[in-house]
Amino acid sequence: MQWLRRLRTFIFIRLGLWRGRWRRAQVEVGGVRFFAGAFEVRFWRYGLYSPGGLRDDVPAPLILVLHGCKQRALNFAFATGWTGFADRASVRLLCPDQRRIANLFRCWNWFHPLAQGGRGELDVITAMLDDAAKHVRIETVAAVGMSAGGALAALLAFHHPARFRAVVTVAAPPLIGMNMQNPQSVMERGLAMSPLIALGARHDACARLAIVQGTSDDVVNPRCAQQLLAQAVESQRRAGVHEDKVEVTPETAEVAVTDFRTQAGTVLRSILVRGLGHVWTGGPGGHPYCERKGTPLTALCVQFLRDAGVFGGR
Repeated sequence: MQWLRRLRTFIFIRLGLWRGRWRRAQVEVGGVRFFAGAFEVRFWRYGLYSPGGLRDDVPAPLILVLHGCKQRALNFAFATGWTGFADRASVRLLCPDQRRIANLFRCWNWFHPLAQGGRGELDVITAMLDDAAKHVRIETVAAVGMSAGGALAALLAFHHPARFRAVVTVAAPPLIGMNMQNPQSVMERGLAMSPLIALGARHDACARLAIVQGTSDDVVNPRCAQQLLAQAVESQRRAGVHEDKVEVTPETAEVAVTDFRTQAGTVLRSILVRGLGHVWTGGPGGHPYCERKGTPLTALCVQFLRDAGVFGGR
């Protein structure tokens, strides 16, 4: 039955059988260089999804959706249920597509020293946000990403906190600092460094951040989520923010939620999903690392974005 779901996803994406509409676009990012052989990558494509009936001149929240390795942007947005949520909540989606020329497996190059330092493919994403703002009116911006896309989302939260109301990572490795390390080793075993080293000289707090991790993930070690959370807590401390740790659900629950709150509300959230592997569950499925059965991860992400005020009164 999996092949039928993938066929359905392909048909929906290619023929446009959805309630809303996609705008295909591309941006040029000059001077961005990666270690992709002799190639200098300059152009990236993205999809901008708007629900049916939402005019371009009407302000609405924008959610940046970052896919993982071996995934495609539009398929990922549909298979995880984000297009369905966008239709219901009347929000827009910005879905960047990684180029195979930049990474053979279409992974975002989160581990590259340029990206870890706040440039590289982070420049690609910010250029897409600027380009999208030329076409539609944007109220607030949030980011959601899985695996390599989650790692890139985390970097955006730390390096561009003013641009994002909230960020959610799913199965994401932590920051690894400016020095190049083996990305596979980081994902499988986590880091052997302190948050201080990874954050360098930064003294501003990261954006409001939720970290979703499965206990049975055999690609990204659950320890990575703990280290990313420690880095986020350290960034808050450096910025002079002191939060209270509140256990929202018991540790024995299927979904264990822990919040870190200030007077302004929840600034960090840890979401541990028991039995979850390296997969996005609860959506339509039909795409690699996306399954219909299981905990509805999109709903967990939406709840945090709602708590963070991304949707305003919607």
